[in-house]
Amino acid sequence: MKDDFSRRLDEKQKKKERIHNNKKGYSLGMKISMDLVSSIIAGVLIGLGVDKIFSTKPIFFIIFLLLGIITGFYSLYKSIKKLG
Repeated sequence: MKDDFSRRLDEKQKKKERIHNNKKGYSLGMKISMDLVSSIIAGVLIGLGVDKIFSTKPIFFIIFLLLGIITGFYSLYKSIKKLG
């Protein structure tokens, strides 16, 4: 009886650990994707704002879009480097 109880308890703990690890992976994925998307959106909005101020339609939009993409991927690289 005691062995059966300890076996079930071990199975329950392993199941909890798997669920916890799945949630941890989900939160990490959300952080990485939000870092990437938010950098790009910020670059686009800044570029559109500067273009509107100086009346230069696509130039600053493209420049800040590229800067946002570069910043997003650099942030992604730093996050992945922290893991390993």
